Amino acid sequence: MFHLCYLFLLLSPVKSNGENITTFPAILIFGDSTVDTGNNNYLTTAVKANHYPYGKDFPTHFPTGRFSNGKLSVDFLASMLGVKESIPPFVYPGLSTYELVTGVSFASAGTGYDTLTTAMTRVLPMSKQVEYFKSYSERLKKIVGEKEARRIINRALVAVSAGTNDFIFNFYDVPTRRAEFNIYNYQEFILERLHDFVKGCCGTGLLEAGPICTPLTPLCQNSSEYLFFDSIHPSEKAYHYVTECLMKEINDRL
Repeated sequence: MFHLCYLFLLLSPVKSNGENITTFPAILIFGDSTVDTGNNNYLTTAVKANHYPYGKDFPTHFPTGRFSNGKLSVDFLASMLGVKESIPPFVYPGLSTYELVTGVSFASAGTGYDTLTTAMTRVLPMSKQVEYFKSYSERLKKIVGEKEARRIINRALVAVSAGTNDFIFNFYDVPTRRAEFNIYNYQEFILERLHDFVKGCCGTGLLEAGPICTPLTPLCQNSSEYLFFDSIHPSEKAYHYVTECLMKEINDRL
């Protein structure tokens, strides 16, 4: 079965005390229940984890909307990177200035890249999560000013985790898409939706690749801030990051 793992974007190494250390002022999260820290609590949907036993091992021992007995991996990531102890949901009406400045989750349990998925689950589609990110950017500007807001967003760690629900809701359990696709074609369909969400550096980032990504095609200002260089192929930064992960895995096994 197709499974889309985490994608980490906008990795900006910052020099500190002469050493090349990757630091992040904020973490921004997009995706499904694997990274939803409670946004669905505020939606009219049955896809919620605001009840026991969810959250029984969370520091408050109270359900937070996370689909886990405690924290999610993005919470641990934020803690390990020294950003903060956990990631709040963006839809939470009582977000503090500190929480906004250091990052939030826009994710929604039950979502996917296929619009039919959210039509069934009545949660936030990926496109709505992007709209919320734009709203977040405007709120951030009002708090810290335009220049600092741009710095925070440009140096933020962005994590995306989604894709599994598309197969659960649209292919296996409720075979809506099986009338149109076989499993391989549907996987390609979902990857195309992912490309729509994570645009590349070359041109629009949606179509340009190979012969239509040329010296005449407009490029983004800094390709190291992009996961993809063209509409298909990862950027050097992404390749470098994947290689680092592989090297760590190899070294751990030696």
